[in-house]
Amino acid sequence: MSRYKELTISVLGGGGEIGANTIEVCYGSERVLLDCGIHPKKEGYESLPEFDMMSGFPDAVLVTHGHVDHCGSLPYLTRLFSHFRVHATLPTIRIIERMLHNSVMVMSTLRREKGIVEYPLYTHEDVETLMEITRAHLYKEYFEVSPHGIIKALFNPAGHVLGSASILLEIDGYRIFYTGDISGGYQELLGPYEPMEWVDYVNTIIMECTQGAVDETQVNSYFDEALNLARAINRVVENSGSVLIPTFALGRTQEIANILARLQESGELVKVPIYISGLGRAIYEIYEQFKEYLNEKSTLRPLRTFRKLGNVLDKNVVKQLIANPSIIIATSGMMVESTPSALIAERMVTEKHHGIFFVGYVDPDTLGYKLLNAKEGDKLVFQLEAEPVEVKLQNIRRFHFSGHAYRSTLLKMVDDYHPENVIIIHGDPPALEWMREQLKDKYNCIMPSNGERISFQI
Repeated sequence: MSRYKELTISVLGGGGEIGANTIEVCYGSERVLLDCGIHPKKEGYESLPEFDMMSGFPDAVLVTHGHVDHCGSLPYLTRLFSHFRVHATLPTIRIIERMLHNSVMVMSTLRREKGIVEYPLYTHEDVETLMEITRAHLYKEYFEVSPHGIIKALFNPAGHVLGSASILLEIDGYRIFYTGDISGGYQELLGPYEPMEWVDYVNTIIMECTQGAVDETQVNSYFDEALNLARAINRVVENSGSVLIPTFALGRTQEIANILARLQESGELVKVPIYISGLGRAIYEIYEQFKEYLNEKSTLRPLRTFRKLGNVLDKNVVKQLIANPSIIIATSGMMVESTPSALIAERMVTEKHHGIFFVGYVDPDTLGYKLLNAKEGDKLVFQLEAEPVEVKLQNIRRFHFSGHAYRSTLLKMVDDYHPENVIIIHGDPPALEWMREQLKDKYNCIMPSNGERISFQI
């Protein structure tokens, strides 16, 4: 065993913000990346992590889950380096493959419609190359990730989405716990993260802080909010309207679909058709393949329970879709222009009897945020290069559902492991600042920016 070597942790993405989450851990000649994401709010090369600050050739990339802000740059990395391995749980690998092929198509569309010449940043062939170097692992089983066996890793259930994991690294007796995106409570299909009760110490925690600014005592519980959503839908349907629920394809689509199906079964939600859009359906099929990774007390309804959306690029299809009361679950969750949720909303907002209900985070720079805050008579652009549409609909709301742990859970987790160092990332500035204020007197709390390198002697 080596002694008193320098260990460095470099923040290539996700420092001081949410997006392009990528952490490099170096020890001697061993190098490992934790996640390799892309920034959903940026475009072209600016959306990539700061790969130019990498110390060298990576031995491995460990991926926590399949959201693109944690995995979306992986195929690009294969263009920069070769012969490294990618490690994840099996459900995450299947999800990554589907999500990244979809990203190629989205980037190709943006090249045509917005003239972003760098797109696509990678091809379908690059995604296939990535899959060839990817290895699957079970939860709670150590595996070696560096050529000399100095770095070992373990995936632990994180409860965020299907197959999601936190990562425990062991490096010459030094332990780093990387939370990834982590859930502290029960969702419809998934339980909370599982504490590693067999771990007697952790030296450094690298922790997400998405919900660091949210006081959970001031928000409804997950299941109370589901009932509030059902009541709001019932009121729309009673007025002969339809409801659009913009969702992320991974996680929120499957959660909301099964919440609504359960409430229809119990009689608390009116029985009207529920539709799910394309990518959300593709990910749902992966959920069906890996039911054993879901909470054993949950019920995943068959995908055939939910109807398939037609081609929403066709305005007549959208017109017919909302002519009779229905519930439409469509990507993207923040209603990015020209996505299915935006195309459906473009028609819905011209009438007053429908409802558009967001069920996740909506970034201030997105169309979804503008719509949430629009007044009657405001005009918004729902398709790239299209004319603005006047907003008449006012029944536009956000319901609070989260697959991220609240701040009290995060603080308890830190206290349970009592590390020497806590590195806080993956949060908006208010969330990160709140967490730092709570932690700084008890721990060496570090709030790095992108491009920052942290060194420890071990």
